[in-house]
Amino acid sequence: MKPERDAPLIVAVAVGVVSFAAILIRLCTVPTAVIAAYRLGLAALILLPFYLRKARSVGLSRQDLGLCILAGFFLSLHFLSWIESLRFTTVASSVVLVTTSPVFAAMFAWLALGERIRRRTVVAIVLALAGSFIIGRGGLALGREVLKGNLLAVLGAAAFGAYFVTGRRVRRSLDFLEYIFLAYASSAVMLVVWAIVRGHALTGFEPVNYLWFVLLALGPQVFGHSALNWSLRYLPAPKVAISILGEPVGSSLLAWLFFSEVPGYTLLIGAALIFYSVHLTWGRS
Repeated sequence: MKPERDAPLIVAVAVGVVSFAAILIRLCTVPTAVIAAYRLGLAALILLPFYLRKARSVGLSRQDLGLCILAGFFLSLHFLSWIESLRFTTVASSVVLVTTSPVFAAMFAWLALGERIRRRTVVAIVLALAGSFIIGRGGLALGREVLKGNLLAVLGAAAFGAYFVTGRRVRRSLDFLEYIFLAYASSAVMLVVWAIVRGHALTGFEPVNYLWFVLLALGPQVFGHSALNWSLRYLPAPKVAISILGEPVGSSLLAWLFFSEVPGYTLLIGAALIFYSVHLTWGRS
């Protein structure tokens, strides 16, 4: 296997696997916090042996640990918002809106890390907001519940943008595996606590739900996200980021197949603006 040659194929497969996340979530019949807790918790358990083999003998600094926990918080907020959005709006609208996360990441990197924001990024932000507004207006025509779902998806995108920027900061001193394990584990703990506070049971579900939990953790979380991050060693970041735009396409086709959700014209127009905005955000100068 030659990584440089096979990386594009692995990215394509990873995007295809990640596209199943929204479908698996829709199939679950348990509360949002429980789905998210199982997804992150099982992912952390899967990564635990690899983390223990690679973990450094020197302890973490308080700052690094704090940043990992902060990243876990943003990841928790991302999944709570996005998974909940799928209960109110279509798979296509939810996944399209959540892919605005690179635009939010660009804004947060400017605010938190002092990274220069380019003129094309400002244009991208305006286009992404316009696309989100168009999709949101289309959702309003379908009812307030759909609009609520669209807004939750945007919140999920913002939270993931914050997670990305926090991770970029902590990766200056931590290995990738150390970082994602600590972020996943801390996020899982927060989600379990939140589920308990909300009065949700953590066991006793229909057996098929546990299958969906395992598939979510193994597929979209561990393989999908890990493969995309692995590919960054062999492919330019813009190419990988733009490739992720295949997820809404894959999820929409799967939703059409599984749930008979046919995309409307407002979604297609808004999606086109959002996709182009993310392309501008990640494109080369």
